[in-house]
Amino acid sequence: MLDQAAYREARHPIRVVTERTGLSPDLLRAWERRYGVVNPGRNEGGQRLYSDADIHRLSLLCKASQGGRAVGQVAALPPEELARLVAEDADHGAVRPTPAGDHLARAFAAVHDLEPERLRWVLRRAVLSLGVPAFLEQVLTPLLVQIGEEWHAGRLGIAHEHAATAAVEQLLGWIVQEFAVPEDAPRVLLATPARSRHSLGAMIAAVAAAHDGWHVIWLGTDLPAGQIAVAARRHGADVVGLSVIAAEDPDAVSAEVAALRDELAAETPLLIGGSGAAALRPVAGLTAVRDLTHWRSLLRSHAPAA
Repeated sequence: MLDQAAYREARHPIRVVTERTGLSPDLLRAWERRYGVVNPGRNEGGQRLYSDADIHRLSLLCKASQGGRAVGQVAALPPEELARLVAEDADHGAVRPTPAGDHLARAFAAVHDLEPERLRWVLRRAVLSLGVPAFLEQVLTPLLVQIGEEWHAGRLGIAHEHAATAAVEQLLGWIVQEFAVPEDAPRVLLATPARSRHSLGAMIAAVAAAHDGWHVIWLGTDLPAGQIAVAARRHGADVVGLSVIAAEDPDAVSAEVAALRDELAAETPLLIGGSGAAALRPVAGLTAVRDLTHWRSLLRSHAPAA
């Protein structure tokens, strides 16, 4: 058995911590920045090193989160109190890793039952369990597709769609806030053009960008080209991204996108994605985004040199 000095010696790299606790590296770093859950040491190369005590604490926090507790409310508790809460939660149903398909099924059941609070809770647990990239690709994107299909088939009402959208928007906003980036991080500005009012595509892109270390400027929906261009210049955006899910007037939206391209500096990349983007007219100097993996690849290619 380790003595107290060895127990608190910082000697484990982050990959060991993630393997033992089940936390994704991005979520672990976010908890450190936002809540100060542990204070890892550093080796000579500047890499984080964690002690057995750190790993024990992080394991307890992970289990408490999976039991439905907000990390911000339990982050300051001593290990003994955390262990008591985890044991109490286990008495009401053991916490264990959940496959993405199970998270998806539970999320859709909450949508179907018109319970947005339960939906937020299910999705939050999915983020904590899977990490951000897997959550976006394996849970959230399929969920939104399923909601759209069920709504078009008449098996879900407009109230279901609106409640789910509000819950997802709130969750995505929470994820973006979890990622603290330095002031000199590259900047991506996101919006939807005039006559395009669906926000979720752009917000998912915002989460993926924040996860990859970009400072996100989210302007909102249905914005004229001139206002987007002004904001891009004011914030010094390195990349401007647009999302078009369902254009009510493709010709009008195409004109807005073309006008934005003209107003932006020639060296500022303009990227566009979403299921409605394919219906727009081609615009010179505009890059189409196929999916989240392509989006993240484009961001890496356009990131300014350090």
